[in-house]
Amino acid sequence: MRNRGLGHRKDLQGTMIRVQIELWMWLGDQLGADFQAPSEMRSIKETEVEEGTTVLQLFDRLAARYSLIAEKIFNPESKKFYPNLSIIVTQNGQVVSPFNVEENGLRDGFKITVLPLYVGG
Repeated sequence: MRNRGLGHRKDLQGTMIRVQIELWMWLGDQLGADFQAPSEMRSIKETEVEEGTTVLQLFDRLAARYSLIAEKIFNPESKKFYPNLSIIVTQNGQVVSPFNVEENGLRDGFKITVLPLYVGG
């Protein structure tokens, strides 16, 4: 039987993938130089994560690093997104799955978009 996970650094670390995070939360450049701010409303970050990382795990790490994400988007204590937010995961412009997006593993090229839900007329 082959001993998996030993010997190769790639096996220990896992495959790294690139994902894009797009926040439509009126944070502009308040998140610092790690995020691009094409407008006051929109902030974008490209990052590498280990393949299979979930959206919840990714945002837990982001909330630990960026206090505004912890305050406005993801509660690090409950490990959940704040209410009234829509989380959309896409690849090549196509919605990956509208169900269980927070728990599904990420793949290379995925884009995670966070939008506030607006109600009213």
